[in-house]
Amino acid sequence: MRGSLSHLPAILLVEDDPAEVRLLREVFTVLPVRTQLHVACDGREALAFLRHEAPYQHVPRPALILLSLKLPGLTGHQLLAELKRDPALQPIPALVFTNSQSPQDIRQSYELGANSYLLKPFGFEQLVEMMHVTTVYWLQVVTPAPPFPSRRH
Repeated sequence: MRGSLSHLPAILLVEDDPAEVRLLREVFTVLPVRTQLHVACDGREALAFLRHEAPYQHVPRPALILLSLKLPGLTGHQLLAELKRDPALQPIPALVFTNSQSPQDIRQSYELGANSYLLKPFGFEQLVEMMHVTTVYWLQVVTPAPPFPSRRH
């Protein structure tokens, strides 16, 4: 399997709860769609990852971003606004992945440019099914926008 990992689509999970991260790592190991799951614990780390700042100079560009709304420091909404303001990051699909059913959170997420708003299911099997459908759709069905040329060098 070594060597083939770099050819798998990368997903960036932005989540500060270690239990959620462990659960999602487990979910991604059982999905039929093979991916590389990368984790950022907060919005600032996510931006450093996405902008290839130290120590992330050699990480892949994610094909998909899953982000929590409740993050320390830079909130999920603030991160989403930053992603959609940056021409180099704007084409990457950003999916809010949260427990919040607040109409205000949902509306604000879409106003800021979220590509989807996913409510975390309660059961493991439901979570596996949701992530399976999500990865198939975003990684196999949708034709992604090509990356814009980088202006940072």
